[in-house]
Amino acid sequence: MFQPLKLIKLLLEVEKMNLENLLKFAEVNGANQCELFIYQDKIISTSISIEGRMRISSTSSMGVGIRVIVNGVEGFSYVSNLSRDYIEKSILNAIVNARRAGRKLKSLPTHSQSPHKLDIYHEDLEGISEDELFKNVKNVFDKASKYNGLGRIMSFNSSIRIVKWSLINSLGLNFEVKESHASNNFSVMALKNNQMAIYSDFIYDRKSIDIDITLNKIYESLKYVEKCIPKEPIESGRYQALIGPRALVSILSYTLYPALTSSFHPRILKPGIQLGSENFTLIEDPLNPENPGACPIDHEGTIRNLKSIIEKGTLKTLLYDHYYAENENTISTGNGFRTPLSTWPRLTKPYQATPKPQPRSLQIKHGTKSIDELINQIERGILIEEVIGAHGADPASGRFTVTASLAFKIEDGAITKPIKHATITGNIRELLNLIEASSNIKQVQNTIAPTILIPEINVAGEK
Repeated sequence: MFQPLKLIKLLLEVEKMNLENLLKFAEVNGANQCELFIYQDKIISTSISIEGRMRISSTSSMGVGIRVIVNGVEGFSYVSNLSRDYIEKSILNAIVNARRAGRKLKSLPTHSQSPHKLDIYHEDLEGISEDELFKNVKNVFDKASKYNGLGRIMSFNSSIRIVKWSLINSLGLNFEVKESHASNNFSVMALKNNQMAIYSDFIYDRKSIDIDITLNKIYESLKYVEKCIPKEPIESGRYQALIGPRALVSILSYTLYPALTSSFHPRILKPGIQLGSENFTLIEDPLNPENPGACPIDHEGTIRNLKSIIEKGTLKTLLYDHYYAENENTISTGNGFRTPLSTWPRLTKPYQATPKPQPRSLQIKHGTKSIDELINQIERGILIEEVIGAHGADPASGRFTVTASLAFKIEDGAITKPIKHATITGNIRELLNLIEASSNIKQVQNTIAPTILIPEINVAGEK
């Protein structure tokens, strides 16, 4: 089993501590309020590639994020050495930080109600060893490598992540959350006449993922990528477009989603404005275990519930954490998360950050027609399945320029040929002004999304 002895010893030491006494220690030393965010994770990851590279890694981390309020000012500090002396020193550092350069915050969140019970933790994942995971990965890769066709598997990765965190503060808030995550990621390619198509996909679950399910998914992708080999460029112009879930979420993640948070500056969105057509509805469903972002509370202890963010094209609410809610005299929407940031060569863990408003566990409302039925409605158009370069979009204006890495021509109600060398430019409102959405949905990152049909989009093809 993957149970690092050092981590277990540290955990036992924290459990023996009286956390209430740590809160009192903060108050005795000048804090009006104190919050402890105790975090632990265990990760196993193993991968194999067509070049023969194999990798196994196992990591674990644990720490405490400490937030205090001193005379209406917030202070923060964190510690990964979980002895009592180090935690107390970190509490004192948080108090000093509040007095020196903290942001104004009157109070920490208060306890309101019990969170929903959510099936997001399966203990069986903790019993899987590194060796067992690697054997599964090699077994899948070897079988997929024997596929008889143009398609080839390029890489396969499997990972298991166990997360446990608890939150306690001076105002009576005291919660504990356990999460388990399993994911299998793979990429495939097909080559013909010096033209290559690459496709990647994943399977996500809260419990162990069956090998046969993974193999079937890979075989489907191998057959699909063979149909995606680019054949000819597309003429530049305005095209009616179908935007697949992967392309849609990629663009939304760098345009709409940042602008929906209350921390985004300059503030360009206000509740009540019309952002799109009546066929676009975006909800947050934190109680759906199939979404990796599902959780009954946020990292501040605010209870999370189903809510409409955009309903029939109209913006209903921005996303708030406790800090921004207090500053705008409203209430938190349960979106205060300590999101890890990539600070190469290390990854910042949640206990090393203060909460910030973030979108999680999103879902775009689907329609009633299949993708084939939507294709039948198009005389001259384009199906865009995947894009690259969305990170260069401007969320303030909503403008984006992306390269369609996987796209098809649509002519007279049918898909004809895969496209090469197509650049897509547009504005987020063009996507939100959709005609209708498909009944088919797919989990992509933190969003469950359909394929959408939009009136027109600008396509620059090869001359």
